[in-house]
Amino acid sequence: MLRLTLAGNEIELYENEPVNLSYQFSDIQDINASSSSFSQTFRVPLTKKNQDYFGAVNEFGLITTWDPKVKVDAELTYNTIPVMRGFAQVKAVYVQKGKYADVEIAVFGETANLSRDIGDAMLTDLDLSAYDHPLNATKIEESWSANLFSGVIRYGLPDKGQNWTSSNIWTSTEPLEHGDFTPYFQASKLFEEIMTDAGFTYTSNFLSRIDDTYLALYNGDLSIQGTENPNGYTLLVGFQSDTTLTPASSNTYYPITLSDTTPFFDTGSRWATDTYTAPFRARYRLRLNVLGEMSDTSHEITIAVTVNGTPVWIPIEDEEGGVFNGNFYSFLLSSEGVFLNAGDTLRLEYKMNTGGSHNVTFTGAGFGQEKTSLEIVSVTNPISGQTVDVAANMPQMKQIDFVSGLQKMFNLVFIPDRNNAKHLEIEPFNDYMASGASKDWTNKIDLSKDITIAPTTDLQARQYDWTHTNGKDLVNDLVFKNASRVYGRYRVDDPVNDFASGTKEIKTPFAPHVASYIPGTQYAVHRMLVDTEQTDKTIKDPLPRLAFWNSQINGTIYYQNDANTETTTDTQYPAFSQFSALNATITSEDLGFGAERPFHSVQANPLNTLYYQYWRPFVNELYSSDARKLTAFFRLTRSELATFEFSDKIYIKDTYWRILSVSYDATSDDLVKVEMLKVLGDIRDCFWLPVSINKADGQIRFQNAAGTLLYQLSPNFSSCCTKYGYIYNTTTQRCYQDFEQ
Repeated sequence: MLRLTLAGNEIELYENEPVNLSYQFSDIQDINASSSSFSQTFRVPLTKKNQDYFGAVNEFGLITTWDPKVKVDAELTYNTIPVMRGFAQVKAVYVQKGKYADVEIAVFGETANLSRDIGDAMLTDLDLSAYDHPLNATKIEESWSANLFSGVIRYGLPDKGQNWTSSNIWTSTEPLEHGDFTPYFQASKLFEEIMTDAGFTYTSNFLSRIDDTYLALYNGDLSIQGTENPNGYTLLVGFQSDTTLTPASSNTYYPITLSDTTPFFDTGSRWATDTYTAPFRARYRLRLNVLGEMSDTSHEITIAVTVNGTPVWIPIEDEEGGVFNGNFYSFLLSSEGVFLNAGDTLRLEYKMNTGGSHNVTFTGAGFGQEKTSLEIVSVTNPISGQTVDVAANMPQMKQIDFVSGLQKMFNLVFIPDRNNAKHLEIEPFNDYMASGASKDWTNKIDLSKDITIAPTTDLQARQYDWTHTNGKDLVNDLVFKNASRVYGRYRVDDPVNDFASGTKEIKTPFAPHVASYIPGTQYAVHRMLVDTEQTDKTIKDPLPRLAFWNSQINGTIYYQNDANTETTTDTQYPAFSQFSALNATITSEDLGFGAERPFHSVQANPLNTLYYQYWRPFVNELYSSDARKLTAFFRLTRSELATFEFSDKIYIKDTYWRILSVSYDATSDDLVKVEMLKVLGDIRDCFWLPVSINKADGQIRFQNAAGTLLYQLSPNFSSCCTKYGYIYNTTTQRCYQDFEQ
């Protein structure tokens, strides 16, 4: 007997009303799909018990407490065997003869709940405060040795707009600031945080294998954002009334006492009489307004902003009284501002070339037109010492887009637990299919019904593209403008299929994290800046970027110590790239879908691109000349329907198949319609596959299925060279890595 419960309430059903169910493989393959496993609509009577739940939905014009816009948890069971879990949607209410009423319902599979439960939340909405930490040299160094949160956060050196070259790169006298480094967050841990926040648990053998894959924590701000709000330390001070000052001696700086009392302010309580004490290491932008009268027009006055007693900004220097008197001065320090360390003191000071009885009267009486005042207009995010707000540094990205982005990169499937819709098994397609059980359904097929064996042309597109999104940084943009594609795209084209049409694109929301050399150096970093003549080269709305942690690579860097008082020297720099090793070789992994020419030296292009590792077997089942789709009817028990997995390999006569969809009436023991795809096994990507490289001359070595090794490929097999990004020499019939950079 079929039972339906909505939000824990049992709903009475018609005894003979069919409830047709459909399960589909695409349900576990695309968490953002608009459809999922579902029931066709069916009607339930508006009995008294059902009306207690739905309310008087049959009454015209009556507003009930039941909301048709809200998804309701639903479960269908057959004799206690779970049939489908998910949510229900009420489609319509039918009233017959003005007296009897039915409610039309559809039930949708539980996998659609993941996207629903994560919703539109952003990465910045996650509570990642457990990973907040001080920004200093100690923590940066700890990240390189996996001692900062056990490797969850590591610091790298992408160029975020500093526009480093050999002429302005870090030196022992001009070392890196702590804020010049950029934190990267472990992708697998971020995935875990998202799932936990949405109330899901999961098991996965795969996610731990990408522990060396990281998300760059960069959202367009050159500085690292901390828990301190820099705008909370602005300042406006001035005179409450006209104030006369007389220096005790000539050519000696004296502080000017200014007030922070209304209408002035000191948001961070850092002003004391005549001194501002910096709360942290940052750049402070200043505005100075001056109006005054000197008692002797022939003498000169100098007004300066001093840091720790040393003048750093002298907007008025040796100005004669005849010019100074009655002249309103207004100055705004450049956008870079004044650089202050935590605890540095800033003052407004003056001196006159003759002291004693000579004085100056500053116009005060509040803030307004032509008054004297000092203002800290803005403060940058702290460059050192503050507590890093990890969530605030996340790129602008929805959590569901991060999850679906990983799904598209690694061809992940999400399989709900039959007894707990909030628990998922998450594995790549290849691993999931390999884990399935073998089941013999040869004797279960109904031979009285048509058995359809068809080619897969109706499942094919003429062209498939796997691609990331253009990051608009100078390297990615160069490729996009010159090649009309995103760096690392892979395309499957089927020009010989006259019946395939259209283009299907699998596109991630991530930008390629391409490493290239800082001009004039051997430092390979991700140059995340725009190619422009303007001074500001930062990308204002950068796309999120994933990269492999490549450990520390030989190359001297200089950076501030914790106290910003000395320079620390390290003979290695932290490296991130799209390859699992910066000096990649054939067996390395590549976060691009297709092989590309690198913008830094490698031993050889990796064979293991995202397409080759995670998508190739899936595509072969669709595009191989041996690919077939089977549609037939089977006699399956409710227990068999309740326990089948899409990973099961179904044996029929002499061939294995995998299930694409299952459709049946849950209220009867009638036949079950099943669509299947032929299991082809692992088809070699090419007759000869690259396995190693001769480092002395760059020759690629190949191997066939029988294990034969060779360097020389006949012209008939030259595509086995070029498709992996190598160069085929027609004269020598050998394949080479492209070393031109």
